[in-house]
Amino acid sequence: MEVFGYIGVAVGNCKGAAGFHGLRPFKIVEDRALLSLLKTGRPGYFVPSPSTVLRDLKVVFARSRNRIAKLLQEYEGDLHFASDEWSTPNHRAFMAITVHFVLDGKPMCLLLDFIEVAWVHSGENLASTFTDVLKEFGIAEKMMGITCDNASNNDTMVEELKDLLPGFPGNDYRVRCFAHVLNLVVKSLIKHFDVRETSDPATAEGDARELLELAREMESEELTTQAERAAGEDEDDELDDADDEVDGMAELTDEQRVEFEHDVLPVKLTMAKLRKLAFKIVHSTTKLLPAWKELLGELGQPVVLIPRDVRTRWNSTFEMLDSCLKHQKALTQLCSDKSNGLRSFEVSEREWEIAKQLCNMLKVFKDATSFFSKQTPNLASVIPAMDHIDAHLTTASLDEQAYDSALRVSAGLAQRTLNKYYSLTDDSTTYRIAMMLHPRHKLLYFKKMKWKEEWISNAREILRTEYEKRYANCLPRAKQTHPGSDESGEEASSLVEEKNDINIFEALEHEDVADDEVSDELTRYLSTDPERVKDALEWWNDRRASFPNLSRMALDYLSIPATSVDPERMFSRGRLALPHTRNRLSPQSTRALMCVGNWSIAGFIRQSDARKAAQLEEVEGGSDDSDFEMEDGWDKIDVSSLQ
Repeated sequence: MEVFGYIGVAVGNCKGAAGFHGLRPFKIVEDRALLSLLKTGRPGYFVPSPSTVLRDLKVVFARSRNRIAKLLQEYEGDLHFASDEWSTPNHRAFMAITVHFVLDGKPMCLLLDFIEVAWVHSGENLASTFTDVLKEFGIAEKMMGITCDNASNNDTMVEELKDLLPGFPGNDYRVRCFAHVLNLVVKSLIKHFDVRETSDPATAEGDARELLELAREMESEELTTQAERAAGEDEDDELDDADDEVDGMAELTDEQRVEFEHDVLPVKLTMAKLRKLAFKIVHSTTKLLPAWKELLGELGQPVVLIPRDVRTRWNSTFEMLDSCLKHQKALTQLCSDKSNGLRSFEVSEREWEIAKQLCNMLKVFKDATSFFSKQTPNLASVIPAMDHIDAHLTTASLDEQAYDSALRVSAGLAQRTLNKYYSLTDDSTTYRIAMMLHPRHKLLYFKKMKWKEEWISNAREILRTEYEKRYANCLPRAKQTHPGSDESGEEASSLVEEKNDINIFEALEHEDVADDEVSDELTRYLSTDPERVKDALEWWNDRRASFPNLSRMALDYLSIPATSVDPERMFSRGRLALPHTRNRLSPQSTRALMCVGNWSIAGFIRQSDARKAAQLEEVEGGSDDSDFEMEDGWDKIDVSSLQ
């Protein structure tokens, strides 16, 4: 087995040579089945101890960290970051920081650090931790943008970073996670349909009484569903700061609120029935669940469960409604059978129509969440997405033929939340600059959306000012080498030799007219029509020769992440690395495990580093994941050691 294999087996499935990302316990190297496999026919085959594997992993972490620091220090453009915080199942608090840049024309995202923050997560403490990480990597002066969610402590953090990092302009380059904005907008739309047991059903009449009857035990069912989903999935529930949300109801008159409370009862009743059905089917394992599976088989439909709606989960309401509508016939038949005891949950034709309307209204948010979560879209995608959602909500709030009265009002309330965060994009120039530097948009998008000429001129002036201030006279640098490669400095030296072989006077004969003698790069770029471009980063990377300065600016702005999904994705992996049965892994080991796993997948781990670690002496010790700690200073960054 290769040197990489020892660590790879300890932490999971191998991917090529660098197999650090499977998140297996280190003591897997003591597993009898694995040892039998390794030693069959080779009884003397050496397998390191769990402590040795853990030590080797940390050695690889330290060496790779130095190499990544060197890459980032020498990177020719600015760097962008995203951050978020998470509490692990073993009750430790971590901050994940990802760094975003462009390498060979492709967007690159790396986990910069996964560091314990064992004190209050105030904005000041988060800013201090963030600053320490950047200074340790030697890249504090290269910071351009930061993406984080809308929590109030992040507002404070950004303000503190402005003071701690000279050159960082604060809110002007703060990006609010658009996935989080989507979540807030959806919540402001559907929170009015929640059903809670607030009074005795006997005191109410009609739909209100039926609703209160259904509300019994719904709170406990909600908590049960949350716990089950948390235990069975690798995602964390999103709990929003109360300051993030917009109270649209406060803007309604007393008369409008009374009318809305009356009109919303059918929607609440519909949602309560469907939530109850989804919960009861899955929890009646000896009666309703077998009957449900049998019924789906008779109808020729795949056997699936109805997704349960959870308040803290993005788009779970849409997923439940969409599934219920697809299985409308099966649910109707299940409820109509008296022996199932579900007659009180039968959904009327009007209620099915309400479910369909709400599902249609939520579809745009499902699509947006999928788009902004499956990849890391650039910042130029945000404003068009906001405009599209705004138009959708406007139509929904006005269309009396397509939507029920309560749904129309809720759409208007959600629009108020969207407008709050749309207006906050004006606080940051990054959105408008990224839009204009996207070859598909330039200035045309603003004109198509009928922005005032004054706004368009102002946006263009912002772009011009930033270009002339920071990019008009910048000099292109040599191309970076991927740190995962075992190449040394041969490429750089060959460039020098090639340059020395060129006769200066022959070069003068072929020298092009300077760009500024024709027109400056920004003017030339904006003077041409927009193009149908799928990959803006690749487009600019291919045109570095034509736009040496403007391309650098475009690559900087178009690599700013629109969401903080990447740090959150680290937490999803962290839940796999730290289940409740592996709760003694130390912060030091957790940090190395998470970082090396991410760097391995990205191809930033060298096999030579693992060989270097394997040359160290065997570490004696038990199989406890936390029993080997490195000495102070083990992870200190010193890029000179790579020379």
